[in-house]
Amino acid sequence: MALRKGECRLPELLGDMSQAELARRLNVTEATVSRWINNKREMTYENAVLASRILDCHAEDMYQWIVVKKGKRQ
Repeated sequence: MALRKGECRLPELLGDMSQAELARRLNVTEATVSRWINNKREMTYENAVLASRILDCHAEDMYQWIVVKKGKRQ
């Protein structure tokens, strides 16, 4: 069994916080946050940990996780 990273969950985790506010607090551009949300780029582990502290969740919550059975590629 293995895990594959799925969609970014930031839109639902942001709640009332804007992308601009998260970007400001993470010291990244709004475009960077947009790229994460639109799955154009993946967050670094460090940014996922920082975002999770800001959003009061776990770093692993930043993405959906898909279980892939051994021997199957997706």
